Amino acid sequence: MKNKLISEIRFQVVNCLVAPTLGILVCLLEALGRIEFLHFERFPIWEEKLVIVSNHPSLLEPFFLPLMGFPWMNFPWVFSPLWSRIRFSLSWFKELQKEFSLQKKLIPANVPDKNNFYDPAYLGLFQGINVPVDRNGGVQGRIGTVLALKKVLENGGRVLIFPEGTRTFKAIQKCEVKSANGSKLGKLKDGAAWLDLKTNARILPIWVEGTEKVLPNNKFPIPRLWHTLTIRIGIPFFEQENTRKEATSEIAQALLELADEKGRSHET
Repeated sequence: MKNKLISEIRFQVVNCLVAPTLGILVCLLEALGRIEFLHFERFPIWEEKLVIVSNHPSLLEPFFLPLMGFPWMNFPWVFSPLWSRIRFSLSWFKELQKEFSLQKKLIPANVPDKNNFYDPAYLGLFQGINVPVDRNGGVQGRIGTVLALKKVLENGGRVLIFPEGTRTFKAIQKCEVKSANGSKLGKLKDGAAWLDLKTNARILPIWVEGTEKVLPNNKFPIPRLWHTLTIRIGIPFFEQENTRKEATSEIAQALLELADEKGRSHET
């Protein structure tokens, strides 16, 4: 009972205080041109059973991308200069029967490293929301993490996965694939594809650019907010392939095509 109460308190603090505060910061940075969203209208705010896959340029994405799943990211903030966001937000009022704060299961479950990004006390608020992985725990530990994520999806939840398995700059040192315009992606692991094939969840590709400048790798972690980062949201899709290898290839292709997609944040 005590652990359940602590978990609920953590969730409410994150859902009703921490996340909205960060959301306001995101909207301000967007208004100042430091963050650019391309095709935000593609993000399925209320959809259950969703696997969000993204490239992983820096340590910023695991903290930033889950914010996009919150309903208040669609509220027509008066300081937002983006008419498309306001137009898209008007449709949000049709959903007033739903909660303004997100249901717990719809917060994308991240997969942080257990030792570095889960167990430390200063990240305690996010325990119980994410599914940690022990990279040094062997095969059994990784299998347990994947099965926990499968259960999240089967219960109508959503998960956020970086299928390269590590940050992009490390992944491409082992094996890289390039888009037509030269965007790089490390070879993908097949965990996201396996989850999708087992649960029939939709895949939502997201391509991130610039976070490695805002929060540089292998340097003291002070955000350089004068740099611009771009978030491209792809079109959600169901896997059309039958094997993990084929499905993984389809996910990689969707990410690379998204990396080359043109358009600006005011377009729909």
